[in-house]
Amino acid sequence: MTHDTKSQTEKLEHDLKNAEQEKRALKGLLKRAADEIDDLAGSDCETEDREKARRMAGRLRDVSDDG
Repeated sequence: MTHDTKSQTEKLEHDLKNAEQEKRALKGLLKRAADEIDDLAGSDCETEDREKARRMAGRLRDVSDDG
């Protein structure tokens, strides 16, 4: 392996680790957003609005749990 190839490989590995960390952080944000939506959709909301909010929270959780 040449020096340039090794440098490129190391850079790509570093970039991959950064991307994976960003993905984990974004998933955490989605989960927190879903929890906040559930908290905000309390008993003082109309039933239809509460159901919409809970569906949205569920979709956020689904996205945050994917791969």
